[in-house]
Amino acid sequence: MEDRLRYCYVSGLSLGVPALEELCAQGRPPSLVVSYPAELAHRSGYVDYEAVTRRHDLEHLRASDLGSDEVRDALAVRGVALLVVAGWSSPVPERLLAALPRGGVGLHPAPLPVGRGRAPIPWTILRDMRASAVTLLHLDGGGDTGDIIDQAWFDVEPDITATGLYDRVARRQAEMLAARIDDLLAGTAPRRPQRGHASVWPRRRPSDGRIDFTASGRDVDRLVRALADPYPGAFAMFGGSRITLCPGMLDEGVRGGAPGEVVSAGPGRVWGVTCGDGAVFVPAAIRVDEGVRADPTSLAMFRPGAFFDEPSPHSLTPARPVPVPGQAPGPDGPVKEVPGARAVR
Repeated sequence: MEDRLRYCYVSGLSLGVPALEELCAQGRPPSLVVSYPAELAHRSGYVDYEAVTRRHDLEHLRASDLGSDEVRDALAVRGVALLVVAGWSSPVPERLLAALPRGGVGLHPAPLPVGRGRAPIPWTILRDMRASAVTLLHLDGGGDTGDIIDQAWFDVEPDITATGLYDRVARRQAEMLAARIDDLLAGTAPRRPQRGHASVWPRRRPSDGRIDFTASGRDVDRLVRALADPYPGAFAMFGGSRITLCPGMLDEGVRGGAPGEVVSAGPGRVWGVTCGDGAVFVPAAIRVDEGVRADPTSLAMFRPGAFFDEPSPHSLTPARPVPVPGQAPGPDGPVKEVPGARAVR
């Protein structure tokens, strides 16, 4: 490897682990791995890269800011020519990219120029997309605006959860990066400008996951699937407790309840929540406040006839029209946060 240019692998998320593992398996390990420090463990999908870097005997630096002197010096000392970013919540500073002979490349789980911005995996499900892509692009210091190197398209099933989509994206990233790493270091990787109508998906906050049970069953189901692990989860309040609903099933054969009402949905104390169109959402598991996942039938508090708390109009007012329930105001509007909730990145 001494005759090859060196690169640094940057990721703070579990999304980036398969690609790093694949690069090492193919004998193309990075000279340095930069990941998030423990104080950023509240971010959705966070993982400590120490175990991976120890297993492959890789040098590891924890940093919250890629523009810091510590990161710059670490790259210079190791003669790094290329930055490979596979899961980072802020743009890479242009001055850092300009200092590297091969600049930087990034992986983004959306079919750019569609889907620039934040939380692309939840938004893919919330927008009910039937196909998406992982994009490998040259970094230019902007918000996912650089020239495209490659795209890998895949189908999105109508019942997919964020957990399943997260895993699929991670595998596509690993395949794409392993196939392109030599071209990237040689400076021969393709480069084509982004064309077509661009869209920017806004940041999602934990409070955006509050469920409005007056919405249709399909909208409620979509929100729950979009915010499944590793994201904070879709939630509703019940007797003052924060109840996070895990993906389950939509039962359109159970009728009789009002929106937000707990109804019997089968034998063995199986219950669901009535939605605005009369469909019943039956969660496979729930979490009470910040507790662990529990079987819904194990909690006596959810008796048929009981109601989830009605959300305030303020908590459900969107900053822009979007066809999903529970969308709170965007970055320019007031947002009511839920204490202890994780941010969606």
